[in-house]
Amino acid sequence: MSEKEKLLKMILENPSIIRYKKIEEIINNHKELKAKFNELKAVQKQLVNAKEIGKPQAIEAFQAKFDTLYEAIESYPLMSEYLALQSDINAMIQSIVKIIEDGIEKDFE
Repeated sequence: MSEKEKLLKMILENPSIIRYKKIEEIINNHKELKAKFNELKAVQKQLVNAKEIGKPQAIEAFQAKFDTLYEAIESYPLMSEYLALQSDINAMIQSIVKIIEDGIEKDFE
């Protein structure tokens, strides 16, 4: 088994990943929640774009809309756990990327 396959296996067998996938399946089967979640993602993209081009009024408006949608979504059962897992998994992936980048940099030194 290659190092890549070992890493993928380790990630896919992580209890947080498994739980996240189960909750994601529940969300995807809940039409109203899925629609709100998609709307949240769209507003988040608009917020990021407004920040990148430096539009303070747009940032304020999108942030307020994002916060309202986030609170509405978080009120659904399982959503706070889903969002927390999403944050944990993103942190884990960033750590893995950092480890890989550091290893590659050492190889070039």
